[in-house]
Amino acid sequence: MFKRMSSLSLRSRLLVSYIVLITVSIGILGIGYYYKSSEVVLENASQTILSIVKKGNQSLDDKFSSVEKIAVNMHLDDELYRFFNEKASQSHGYAYEDDRSISRILQKYFPMSEDLYSVNLVTAKYIYGDNPNFWIPKTNMSDSDIYHAGLQSTERTTWIPTYNLLRKYYAISRHAESKDQYVFTATRLINLCTSKNHLLQCLNENADKPVLIVNFQEDMLKKAFAESLAIKGSYYYVLTPGNEVVSHSGNVGGEPKSSPDREWTRRASEAGSGTEIVRINGKKMVVCFDKIATTGWLSAVFIPYDNLLSTVPNMVTFTIYSTGVAMLLSVFFASITSGRIVRPVKKLMIGIKRMGEGHFNSKIEAAGSGELVTLIHKFNQMNDKIQLLIDENYQVRIKEMEAELKALNFQFNPHFLYNTLNTLNYLAIENEQPVISHFLVELSEMLSYTAKGPGLVPFREDYRYLQNYVSIMKLRFQEKFQVRYDIDPMLLEADVPKFLLQPFVENALIHGLEEREAAGVIEISGKRSNDRLIFTVADNGKGIEPEVLHNLLKDRDTNSSGRGHHSIGIENVDKRIKLLYGAEYGVNLESAPGAGTKVTIVLPYTDKNVTKSTNS
Repeated sequence: MFKRMSSLSLRSRLLVSYIVLITVSIGILGIGYYYKSSEVVLENASQTILSIVKKGNQSLDDKFSSVEKIAVNMHLDDELYRFFNEKASQSHGYAYEDDRSISRILQKYFPMSEDLYSVNLVTAKYIYGDNPNFWIPKTNMSDSDIYHAGLQSTERTTWIPTYNLLRKYYAISRHAESKDQYVFTATRLINLCTSKNHLLQCLNENADKPVLIVNFQEDMLKKAFAESLAIKGSYYYVLTPGNEVVSHSGNVGGEPKSSPDREWTRRASEAGSGTEIVRINGKKMVVCFDKIATTGWLSAVFIPYDNLLSTVPNMVTFTIYSTGVAMLLSVFFASITSGRIVRPVKKLMIGIKRMGEGHFNSKIEAAGSGELVTLIHKFNQMNDKIQLLIDENYQVRIKEMEAELKALNFQFNPHFLYNTLNTLNYLAIENEQPVISHFLVELSEMLSYTAKGPGLVPFREDYRYLQNYVSIMKLRFQEKFQVRYDIDPMLLEADVPKFLLQPFVENALIHGLEEREAAGVIEISGKRSNDRLIFTVADNGKGIEPEVLHNLLKDRDTNSSGRGHHSIGIENVDKRIKLLYGAEYGVNLESAPGAGTKVTIVLPYTDKNVTKSTNS
């Protein structure tokens, strides 16, 4: 795959890279969005179901708390007080009229409702109030656990979970059971009192205090939670804090569905309300639970997780469509972006191709800013410099050819010149003219040195040429100057450019000492300093004006064509040194009016520029 990618164009590779990055990024974002949105939607759905559970609990709590309030109000009922304080204290048996009288009073507090099965006031001997289907015995309640629970409930109402009414009081076949037989009960002791002369008077201590028993239909709980069971497979439980089942979604009298353990019920009761994901018999369930304040019972609706997930909007389809659209838009913009990135690169490639064909004067237009634009600007600058170097090299080559032609012209017949000078030397010797003979020998040596080809020479030869030149100049100027030498002998074997020092000595004689009649001094020195060779030519002549010195240095640095005679030698030597060794080497000029002139020449010293003098 990577091999095939390397054969694609830059734009194609950028586009493929963008598409891969976009696909991976949007894919990860899409998956994350799907799971996060599903989690949020599930949470919202769970909260919706929890709100329904809370609503059902609130409805039940309102009804249950009303029992508590009614029981408190019944404590001060004068009719009940008189009945149980006077008549019930008499030793007469059960009377139908008494039962009807109590039933009317109870109906005043508890109007008829489909949720109520029965409301009774119970003593140890008798039961007063409604008796639907005659399933509640009218006498002998002293052994009933419900009655005893009521006797103990002096401060608040006790709530007894759902039970089978007939099984509670009678032995009956299970096949004869009906849904009306299942009730749950609220019971409380009614300590009847009355107000006389602004004083509260309660039942006699010997009076048989009644116990209020309110039986609710178990269907009341089923109706309260029916709305919260809209999702397939959902079921509910109403549990006591001890995990005893008050009601559930199963058939009346049948086995309940899987219920949570006691530990979960304890934790949920402590939490009071909320949603949670649990596993019951290995199945993932969402539980929405809430606590009924009056009874302390816990209402919990269990929804299969997968079924709840199937009810939320189709997040998979939505995520795929939205991810696809985002990818198409991203690819479109990636194509535009890659084109804008590659366009300057294409221009640069065209420019490089033209440069390879020799068109160094071609320019690439660049607009804007950025790395590629900077690269194009640098490419244009490089082309300009290459063209400049080509032009300079061409000019230098022409000058070299001209110099070679001049040298050839000069060397047209060196043997003829040597023979002529030798003949003149013999004549001078025969005529006893030693000065002229010496002069001719020096001139012959200079001519021989000059006729040699260009390049590097041992400093010994250039130094000898300089001494011959100085000797001839002394004859010309009649000893009006003297030359002092201070040359380190080890420098004689070093290779130096030809005619290294002579041009500066000539300038000193012609320009520096021209106005002196005598006492002119030229000091020539050469020494090694670390990895450098340093030569100096200093005179005590008239010096150079600052403006003239500035122009000389400027002409040297800029290769100006408007230079004078002073700068010709300086420029030639300086230029040759820089071409041979680099810009850090060359000629430096120091001068001041009346203080003479000092020329410093710096060359590199390496083992390679030392000649084998011992074999010379």
